[in-house]
Amino acid sequence: NYIKRDDMSGDNVTISDALHVDLCGKHILSFLTAKDALTFATTSKENKDTACLGIFEPVKLHDGIVSWGDSFGSGGNQHRWKEIHVPIAIPTHSVQFSCKWKDQGWGNRKGRLYITGYKDCEDLDSPFKDEDVVCCTDFDAEHDWKPLRLQFLVEEGKRYFVWYKVGGGGGHELFLRNPVVHSLIYDNYEGYLVRQQRALVAKGAYGDAPLFPLLLRAVALYAQCSFADDGESMINKSIIDALEDLGLSTSNKNAMDALVVLASSMSNAVRDEEPGNNDGDYMTYDSY
Repeated sequence: NYIKRDDMSGDNVTISDALHVDLCGKHILSFLTAKDALTFATTSKENKDTACLGIFEPVKLHDGIVSWGDSFGSGGNQHRWKEIHVPIAIPTHSVQFSCKWKDQGWGNRKGRLYITGYKDCEDLDSPFKDEDVVCCTDFDAEHDWKPLRLQFLVEEGKRYFVWYKVGGGGGHELFLRNPVVHSLIYDNYEGYLVRQQRALVAKGAYGDAPLFPLLLRAVALYAQCSFADDGESMINKSIIDALEDLGLSTSNKNAMDALVVLASSMSNAVRDEEPGNNDGDYMTYDSY
């Protein structure tokens, strides 16, 4: 568990020491699966503080049941459904897509799901290539509702999309129930990213309306700039009350910095959402 320093001292340093000089261990932990990264963070308080991992409250991709059929003879093709918005301004380790799914309940089983990642998103309607797939189901949808989890490590600069295949031949259907996305992130703001995001999810802020995140970002930027060098806030009390009514923390600059980052990511997600697309519990270590 030791590595050698590159300087002249020749002293041994632990992996934890290396993580401290590596932006909360982002580079080293990026080689680990989500389960292994979370396990490392629970081995000691020092590792937990060093890794600064946080798990966002799940964000819904669809409320209720979404279904597709194999109409017009295209059931054997892959079709793009929705984008999984990875928070642009927030270093993200990995993402988990989860739902319950099933097929038409009889006959041959052919339904599949895929998640693809692209850096160049100019031609999203063309069939994806094998190298674009970051994870997929390795079996066909069953006739009864079954839980499904797909996980992938996030690569900076990529956008991620859910695709589906119903299956051709007539009569095939594919159903998803309550699909949600969990993000395992690096919380560099003393835990305030997770706390603020949890409050926003509870208030239903992660919708498709672009105005709310833009207004929230403007208010958060104003509040962020109001903190003096001594940590005291000069912000108007009415703004503090409005933010606290949303369940948001206004106690210190870390809380405001985290809110600015979240609001920026939310506004980017809404802006990137393309019109015309079809339309749980807090994740624990056991989820992986």
